[in-house]
Amino acid sequence: MRWPRMRSPLPSRNEAGSLRVCRAGVLESRCRSPQNTSVREASVSRVFPHHFAPLIAMLDPLCIAYPPKEEVDEYVKLTPEEQHKRLKSIIKKIDLDSDGFLTESELSSWIQMSFKHYAMQEAKQQFVEYDKNSDGSVSWDEYNIQMYDRVIDFDENTALDDAEEESFRQLHLKDKKRFEKANQYSDSGLNLEEFIAFEHPEEVDYMTEFVIQEALEEHDKNGDGFVSLEEFLGDYRRDPTNEDPEWILVEKDRFLNDYDKDADGRLDPQELLSWVVPNNQGIAQEEALHLIDEMDLNSDRKLSEAEILENQDLFLTSEATDYGRQLHDEHFYHDEL
Repeated sequence: MRWPRMRSPLPSRNEAGSLRVCRAGVLESRCRSPQNTSVREASVSRVFPHHFAPLIAMLDPLCIAYPPKEEVDEYVKLTPEEQHKRLKSIIKKIDLDSDGFLTESELSSWIQMSFKHYAMQEAKQQFVEYDKNSDGSVSWDEYNIQMYDRVIDFDENTALDDAEEESFRQLHLKDKKRFEKANQYSDSGLNLEEFIAFEHPEEVDYMTEFVIQEALEEHDKNGDGFVSLEEFLGDYRRDPTNEDPEWILVEKDRFLNDYDKDADGRLDPQELLSWVVPNNQGIAQEEALHLIDEMDLNSDRKLSEAEILENQDLFLTSEATDYGRQLHDEHFYHDEL
């Protein structure tokens, strides 16, 4: 699964047992299969902004991961002439009104389109891998075999004694619920569209209510249908003898100023959605502003082709080209997008 990144490194997505920070504070766990030492993605992505905030703070305040270095450097393999040709083609496509300049809005729209394109492409690739019998659908058993090399079946009503095993049981059951919800027609498996809904529920309208309910089950500890500041912060317990750590202050500020729109001290379902659903638009706008701030030589708040070519390394190591990846993807640089 591919997720948008900001501009500083986190643990590699290829390391077994690592944690990866994704859009809107989504934490993705990667683990080794008990039956096979090959790396598998964990069964679900979970929203725990408060749990990994200390790790983020230690790594970098901007805190979203670069892609692997080989992806960043891939564009360098092109000749300078081919690099310029493909880059100019991409610039032309970003320039929606063909006025010769890239605005914040045009850059942001392009970056959002890139996010969605790669998410859908990777979901399609995963679908083929998961569909073991090539019948055009992915069954729950096939999903388990791909993930864990065996079919796992937990009793919904029986908790396990071991804490780690119980945590995995809970995650696996949540995954199964999301799988069942994505299966619109209660068939034996998920077709491609349903599989995309399972992998990316935030992209599909019929999964919205499920996303909200899953978040409430996770965070609404008192069952009142809302998430309070205390529930938002999770397991954090304030030490009255010390000041709150910086990451708690940041999280409180986000709760009060970004999510709690009606300022009633709690998040209702719609406000909760703005927290748990990846905010591609916000990330794309931030990157667009960053590029204009760094590359706009004449302070007109837009980028000409000449300004981009003057500082093309920055442009090619940004979300605008997916860190140069678009120069190797005909979907982006081909004359007919």
